[in-house]
Amino acid sequence: MRKFVLYLASFLIAGGLLISPQPVLAQSIEMPNSEITSIIRKNCSSLKVTIKQIHTNDALARVSIGQKYNAVSTKLMARFNSRLSLNKLDSSGLVKITSDFETQRLKFNSDYNKYDTAMTNLDKASCKTDQAKFYEKIIEARDARNYLSDSVKSMNGLLAQYKSEVRLIKDSLSGGGNE
Repeated sequence: MRKFVLYLASFLIAGGLLISPQPVLAQSIEMPNSEITSIIRKNCSSLKVTIKQIHTNDALARVSIGQKYNAVSTKLMARFNSRLSLNKLDSSGLVKITSDFETQRLKFNSDYNKYDTAMTNLDKASCKTDQAKFYEKIIEARDARNYLSDSVKSMNGLLAQYKSEVRLIKDSLSGGGNE
């Protein structure tokens, strides 16, 4: 029983760590076309550098967050659900949340790939020769980033639900958290 409680505590701690990442949302810009093209033309080189930095930083963040989500799914959720089942405890709520989390994790991967493609296309676009097309690529990348942000929020919400369910199970065990 001590191992079970230790496992439960480690899950709660790890789950709490993953809920903290906050996605960054791109802001929309409403300006007349001539104003946009003028700004893009004037700031082309700094825009390109900034886009490259964002793309690089986001790739590193994706790997880190993706690894954490994978670890939670395979090393914590799946194992904990199995452990509950072996101990003949009802884990149906946790199994449903785990299934939803895995679905969202796959959506996160897909949304990131779309975002990465949009950022690659933006990086390849010329802000010197075709500012309108460059701006379209900015809009596409922003939209893809917002979808990615929604995936992260959804997974973090599922982690919070899982954590709540784990606490309910912990509280229902004899002794609660007093062992």
